[in-house]
Amino acid sequence: MLNLSDQAPLGAVRVFAVAARFGNFKRAAAELGVTPTAVSSQVKSLERFLGCQLFDRNAQSVTLNEPGRQFAEACDAVFARLDKAVQDVRQTASRTSITVGVGALIGSQWLSKRLFSFWQHFPETGLHLQYSPGGVEFSDGQTDMMLAWGDGRWPGLISEPLLRFDTSPIISPSLLEGKSALTNPADLLTRPLLHWKDQFDWLEWFAAMGVETDGRLPGVVIDDSSVLLRAVLSGQGVSLGLLPLVQNELHSGQLIRPFRDAFTPSRSYHLVYPPEAMEQAQLKAFRDWIVEEAGLK
Repeated sequence: MLNLSDQAPLGAVRVFAVAARFGNFKRAAAELGVTPTAVSSQVKSLERFLGCQLFDRNAQSVTLNEPGRQFAEACDAVFARLDKAVQDVRQTASRTSITVGVGALIGSQWLSKRLFSFWQHFPETGLHLQYSPGGVEFSDGQTDMMLAWGDGRWPGLISEPLLRFDTSPIISPSLLEGKSALTNPADLLTRPLLHWKDQFDWLEWFAAMGVETDGRLPGVVIDDSSVLLRAVLSGQGVSLGLLPLVQNELHSGQLIRPFRDAFTPSRSYHLVYPPEAMEQAQLKAFRDWIVEEAGLK
């Protein structure tokens, strides 16, 4: 650890960073609300501390030299991190709600049934469920966490397995009327297939059932789980249903399972969040709560 006498004079570093940004002591002085002489004095004190000049000086102007450019880049990086830390601390101190990105089906059939539990645990914290039918995305700066379907691989993010559901083909009775019965899994290749997000789940299911495909399947790919379910209900095709999320439609007879065997897919729902999220007490508490709700604790 550096002694106090070894540490750079922070006031002089700040003045230097402004002077380096403008390339002009007079403009830096106007920005800082001091005189050009004061800027020059602070820069000289920093140069004495570092043991080298940071500017090349002539009668009319100053220009950053190579050591000056290197130090200016380092200062920019440090002050950028400091600014972010200030914003993060302010956000944490003023946080009154948590924003969770969630798809329509998992939101309506699983998370919505646990909102009272959330309120009991966090009566002072608001919860914003953000409809997110697409991919995992945190660039908006507003989303704190997401419930996302996938294999757990989202580069640069933390993902924790949360919910693994059995799946099975589901179809509207209207799509079976006047057609030959579905007696084995291969028969589904003669019906319109509806895919959620991509073809992976159907390809995995057919492989598990011993049905050969060439790695590609016909059909329509739908990103939005609610649109997919509506399409199946209206007889537009057959889909793989996550069984706990379509129990109401199965019990009412709106949908049927042509094959009784369930299959556990390799993909599942994950709780996904940036690594720094766990530095915020409310987000960590939410993470612990939802993991417990999922029966993983």
